[in-house]
Amino acid sequence: MNFKKNVFVLAGVIMIATSVFSQSKVIDLWNGNVPGSIPNPNYKQIIDSAYWIKIRYIATPTIQVYPAPADKNTGAAVVVCPGGGYYGISFVGEGIEIAKWLNSLGISAIVLHYRLPDDAIMENKSIAPLQDGQEAIRMVRRNAKEWGIDPHKIGIMGFSAGGHLASTVSTHFNEKVYEPIDSTSARPDFSLLIYSVISMDTSITHKGSRENLIGKNPSPEMEKHFSNALQVTNATPPAFMIHSIDDGTVPVENSIEYALAMKKHNVPCELHIYERGGHGYGLTIGHLKNTESTWPEACRKWLESRGYIGEKAVPKVVFGGPIELGPDDKPAFDNPPAGFRDKLDNVPHGTITTVQYDSKTLSIRREMMVYIPPGYSSDKKYPVIYLLHGLNSGAGQWPYWIRADYVIDNLLASGKIGPVVMVFPNCNTNITVENPKPDEQEERKGGYTGYGKLFENDLLSDIIPFVESHYSVYTDREHRAIAGLSMGGGQSLNIGLNHIDTFAYIGGFSSAPNTNEFGGLSATKLLPDLVAAKEQLKVLWLACGNKDGLIKVSQRVHQHLKEQGVPHVWHVDGNAHDDTEWANNLYLFIQHIFK
Repeated sequence: MNFKKNVFVLAGVIMIATSVFSQSKVIDLWNGNVPGSIPNPNYKQIIDSAYWIKIRYIATPTIQVYPAPADKNTGAAVVVCPGGGYYGISFVGEGIEIAKWLNSLGISAIVLHYRLPDDAIMENKSIAPLQDGQEAIRMVRRNAKEWGIDPHKIGIMGFSAGGHLASTVSTHFNEKVYEPIDSTSARPDFSLLIYSVISMDTSITHKGSRENLIGKNPSPEMEKHFSNALQVTNATPPAFMIHSIDDGTVPVENSIEYALAMKKHNVPCELHIYERGGHGYGLTIGHLKNTESTWPEACRKWLESRGYIGEKAVPKVVFGGPIELGPDDKPAFDNPPAGFRDKLDNVPHGTITTVQYDSKTLSIRREMMVYIPPGYSSDKKYPVIYLLHGLNSGAGQWPYWIRADYVIDNLLASGKIGPVVMVFPNCNTNITVENPKPDEQEERKGGYTGYGKLFENDLLSDIIPFVESHYSVYTDREHRAIAGLSMGGGQSLNIGLNHIDTFAYIGGFSSAPNTNEFGGLSATKLLPDLVAAKEQLKVLWLACGNKDGLIKVSQRVHQHLKEQGVPHVWHVDGNAHDDTEWANNLYLFIQHIFK
């Protein structure tokens, strides 16, 4: 490639990237300490446009982080592995353009420029891409909170040989191929495999990818080890896959074998096989008339059906007809000040840890997250609030999406509240240490029973006793609060109002149809002890945005409480079913409790 052409290609790529992503950033994956590397000053990274635009000779792997737009952010993230036969990286059509599409779905994209196997700079070239893939997942998970990502919604996506890397990470995430700096999991929560190389079997593999990764004459053991359909277990993450029958580069049998292996191990998998398309079509540029052009929409629907991008879809639900506002449906308080949930460098910060406990109720080991305030001391006692997440989410929703800890840090620094311990349980009992992401389709079929009585029993019999035996917190109801958002809002009202002897402060933010009696899904009485509610509750808080399609649930609860003379806060602001609504109400609610 001549000099002028090289400059033209590079300039064009830069224009594409900067025009689409003004907020992207490039991070050195290993911070200068690449495992198993061999120094070689003559090894220089280049951009090559022969046949297709690609990066070659990568000695320093990087990730390019493209955050989801704030107004669309679902909390999901995908590590993208472009293809290129382990010879180059197709960083435009299977990198930059894919990141743009993922951002449009509210998904943060992390494009991985992984090392291409080469004995010239690697002690063991066969594991170098896997090392980079594992570390990319770990880095995203470590930085999930800062980047606005839910650590339980981190997937991996790969095209062609990049699909081999993605499927390798999905099946070899526990394989120790380097010394990680901590115990952060390298397991993706899901995988998106696009016309992927899966097998190293010479009868169906892509010859170039095989030779570049494991050499011309690998041992049978190595061939089997990197044939990822043979490595699928019941711990392999769910997968969405596409392939074309007329793919003359990577035979369709690669995806078929992987799908059948997933079926054998009862792991959710969806495979779309198209009549045409060949290989390497990315987002269908140049193939707009054929059926393979529909794969991005099929992928979006799969992500939504499994709950990875489902939370943002909730406002589209109209429960019981159009939104109708009454005279009571107005704000009770002003909105919080700008920046109230930003991370501020000039204030002390609390600490969040993930802890495991043995649930005697469920006879299984589970996890939760706990926030302790700055200056926490076992010589003092602290009030505690239990914050419950929404449907298809997990314990990380409050700290990672809502940024609950920054809300509390900033209020503490301004002297508006006293120190408090926050507990973020996993409110679906099907979420366990061994099963961190249950099958959402099965959850739906089962009526989401994991969010019901089983969780109530786990909270009362196991979670609260664990917290009170491991942290320096008060153990009386006057120092214990429960609140939640969406499904967690319904849970908080159901549990709190049935256990007023346990909770003096109860909050339901944008409560969902699981709310007893008034949600439409249960006839169970919401308020069994009217006298206790009137006399013993210190704060009962109802809130919902006037753009929320589920507002009728909260309106019905408010009307019932009003008719029964139960004192409560009814706060209706201008938000939808979103993180702004929930952050605002945490900010307000926490200032009215533990007085």
